[in-house]
Amino acid sequence: MKQSIKSVMIFLAAVMLTACGNDETGGDSRVVSLMPSNTEILAEMGMGDDLAAVTTEADYPQAVVDDEDLMRLNAFELDEEQLTALDPTHILSHASLGGVNEDIINRVAETTGAEILVVEDAQNIEGIYESIRQIGEFMGETQAAESVISRMAEEIGALKSQYAGREEDAEAFIHISDQPEIYTSGEDTFIHHALEVIDVENAFDDLEGFPSVSAEDVVERDPDLIISVMGLDDRALETSIRETPGFEGLKISQPANQCNINPDLLSRPGPRIVEGLADAGQCVYE
Repeated sequence: MKQSIKSVMIFLAAVMLTACGNDETGGDSRVVSLMPSNTEILAEMGMGDDLAAVTTEADYPQAVVDDEDLMRLNAFELDEEQLTALDPTHILSHASLGGVNEDIINRVAETTGAEILVVEDAQNIEGIYESIRQIGEFMGETQAAESVISRMAEEIGALKSQYAGREEDAEAFIHISDQPEIYTSGEDTFIHHALEVIDVENAFDDLEGFPSVSAEDVVERDPDLIISVMGLDDRALETSIRETPGFEGLKISQPANQCNINPDLLSRPGPRIVEGLADAGQCVYE
C-alpha cells in the first residue's frame, strides 16, 4: 500500500514538473534577444518573461517597453562585461547583423555556458515561419512556435482570399526614404514579397534590393498609389509628396492614394506582419 502511494506521489510530481517547465529549457531561462523581430516572436510564443535583455530598438510588446528590469543593449556595440554579468542561458542573434560582435557573443557563451542561435534573415512570409520554428526548436517550445505559425497562416490566408481576384491590380511606389535621396524596395525584398500576398504590384519590381531612384523615375512610371514605410504622419507624408518636384501631377499626389503604414509592421519580419498587411490592404482597396 505504501509503495502504491509512493508511486502515485512520484507520478504527480513528474506531471507537475512537466506542466511548469518550458519543454527542454526549464523555467530558469535568461534570454538575450539582439533583434526586435526575435523579441516579438518570443513574446508571441508566451516567453516574454524569459527575457533578460533586449535591444534599444525593441518597442513591442508594451510589456517589454514597460519592463524596467530588462537590460537594453546596443546590438552593434555590445558591452562584453555587461552581457556576461547577465549570465544568459540563450543568446538570440540574427543573420542581418552580419556577424557584428560575433567574437564577443562567442566569448560570453563560453564563459556563461549560454547557447547561441543566429536566426536566418527572412525574405518572405515563409521565411518568418522558418524563423519562428528556429526559435521554437532552440528554446524547446516547438508546440508554441507551431501554434503561432498556424494562427498567422490562417489570418494571412484570409487576407489573401479577401483581396484576390480583383480585375485591376494596384501598382504601388514603396516609399523607403525622402528626397534628396529617394529609396524604394525592389523585387527581391521582404516588403515586396509581403505585399504580393495582397496582390499589390511593385512599381519598381524590375530593380533589386533597395535602390535609389530619381523623382523622374517615379514620374515616368506614375504609380497608382504610394505605400510609405518612413514613419511619417499623414500630414508630413502629404507635404513630402507635394514638395517633391514633378510629383504634383501624379496620382500619388492625391491624399486618397497615399498609404502611410507603420514601418515596424510591414518591414519587420515578425508576427505583426499580419497587422501590417491588413493595414495596407485596407488603405489600398477600401
